Amino acid sequence: MRVTTGMIYDNGVSQIQKQNARLLDTQQQVATGRRILRPSDDPVASARALEVSQSQSVNKLYAANQGYASDALKLVDSKLDAATDILTYVRTRAVESGNGAYSAKEQSAIGEDLAQQFDALLSIGNSKDSTGDYVFGGYRSNAEPFSGSLAAGIQYQGDQGARTLQISASRNLPITSSGDEIFNTIHAPAGSAFALSSAANSGTGLVSGVALASSYNGHAYAVNVGSGPAYSVVDATTGAVVPAAASVSGTTTTLSFGGVTLKLSGTPTAGDSYNVSTVASTFDVLGNFVGALKSGNADATRFAGLQTIAGMDATQESVSRVRSGVGSRMVEVETQQNINSNLDLQYTQTLSRLQDADYAQVVSDLTQQQTYLQAAQQSFLKVSNLSLFNYLN
Repeated sequence: MRVTTGMIYDNGVSQIQKQNARLLDTQQQVATGRRILRPSDDPVASARALEVSQSQSVNKLYAANQGYASDALKLVDSKLDAATDILTYVRTRAVESGNGAYSAKEQSAIGEDLAQQFDALLSIGNSKDSTGDYVFGGYRSNAEPFSGSLAAGIQYQGDQGARTLQISASRNLPITSSGDEIFNTIHAPAGSAFALSSAANSGTGLVSGVALASSYNGHAYAVNVGSGPAYSVVDATTGAVVPAAASVSGTTTTLSFGGVTLKLSGTPTAGDSYNVSTVASTFDVLGNFVGALKSGNADATRFAGLQTIAGMDATQESVSRVRSGVGSRMVEVETQQNINSNLDLQYTQTLSRLQDADYAQVVSDLTQQQTYLQAAQQSFLKVSNLSLFNYLN
């Protein structure tokens, strides 16, 4: 085989370039701490590392959602805690209002105080989170859930939904509660019902008593006042008109219908309305009590106070039930956070095993390849100097 000078040069340069390439790869391994610099270095490990990296990224998204869920649940719990304080205060004042020694002026002062508590409770019902969404509006988080005022009455504009966050592959966690569930569907004690005046009434007629016979079917009834005054009663559950008998004694009107005996104290005017139901709104119960306190009507105040005590007890039970669920979900989030933390550690360890370089081995290889390169360079210098022309004089 003929070996030409060109072949010597080409082969020498090629070997030096190969050694430089190997040295560069090893230097990159030392610099990055990674054994695999490109998929071709280890196709199987590269594919597995990609799968683990994707799983770790998803796990981090769940971890972020868990943080958001924890913050949201803590906000709900703090708002309900504040609501509990208000409900307790209102109940205390309702008991206090039963003091027969209080004058109408003193009762009115309690009414002014509770009007402020009404606004405070309404403010809690319309609470927003850090993103501006209403906490107790259900899915309708961009609309104020409780609209209206003490004078006009409160209407619930939200729905019964609860927003959720996915905190794991198999769990969508509710992070809010419907205001309808908390404040709008409180139940009267067994064997009784709430009897309330409409907030928009213009007459002086206030509910001063209600009694239920064994024939009461548990339906809700709407009592409407016409001219005269004349009274018409509608079964709000079925929509049917119900026969009603009315008797008047001084300033007290007694209505009998559907197993219900309703007493009105004062003078209703045409257009006024009343309702009887086993389910009521916290705001309606409290609003009726404030109106009775300010009216100076002792019979209505006494009855509204008893209703308010029962209503606040029912609302506190509703709030406690929701807070219990919130607490359980907070524990669930904490548990899931611990699980995710352990998973993240496992993913990190797996990626380290698949991708990370053995520094002792890599540094040893780097030293060895430096020696090889130096040897290749020195040998190339020696061989490249070989020429017959060196022997010509």
